Amino acid sequence: MENNEEFVAPSTRSVGFQYGAILAVVSIVLFLIPAVMGANPFKGVWNWVGTGVTVAAIFLAQKKFKDEGDGFMSYGQGMGVAFWIALVSVPISVLFSYSYTSFIDNGPFEMFMLQQEDDMIANGAPESIIETSLEWTRKLFWVIGVVGGLFFTMLMALVITIFTKKNNPEAPF
Repeated sequence: MENNEEFVAPSTRSVGFQYGAILAVVSIVLFLIPAVMGANPFKGVWNWVGTGVTVAAIFLAQKKFKDEGDGFMSYGQGMGVAFWIALVSVPISVLFSYSYTSFIDNGPFEMFMLQQEDDMIANGAPESIIETSLEWTRKLFWVIGVVGGLFFTMLMALVITIFTKKNNPEAPF
C-alpha cells in the first residue's frame, strides 16, 4: 500500500492561537494570585513574572512551529506566530481583569489607583494634576492595557524572533 498522506505544516495562526490561549490562562492565574492575596497585580514583581511567561510562550510556540513543520521558520513566520499569541492572550486577559475588578472585587484596581496617587504626591505634583491624572487613568486604563499589551508583546517578539528564526537555505529569498 502506498501512503498518500501529505505533510501539512502548521500555520502561524494555529500555533499562535494555541499558545495565545495558554498564555491567557496563565496570565489570568498570575493576576488572581496577588489579587486574592491582597497585593497589587498591576505593579511590581508580577509584571516581571508576566513578562517572563510571555517570552517563554513566544519561544515555545516558535519552537513548536519549527518542530511540527519543516524545521524552518522565517522571521515573518515567527512574527506571525507572536502576532496571533498577542491577539488571543492580551484581550482575553485584560477582559478578565476588567471583569474581575468591575464585578467581583475592585480592591486591586483601587489599590493601584491609591499607589498612583501616593507616587504623584511624593513627587510633588499639584492637586489639580493629580485629580486630572487619576480621572484619565480610570477612563483609559483598560484601553491602554490592551494597546500596550499588544505593543509590548510584539516588541518582545521582534527581539526573540531574531534568535529563534531558522531560514530555509533552499528558499528562494
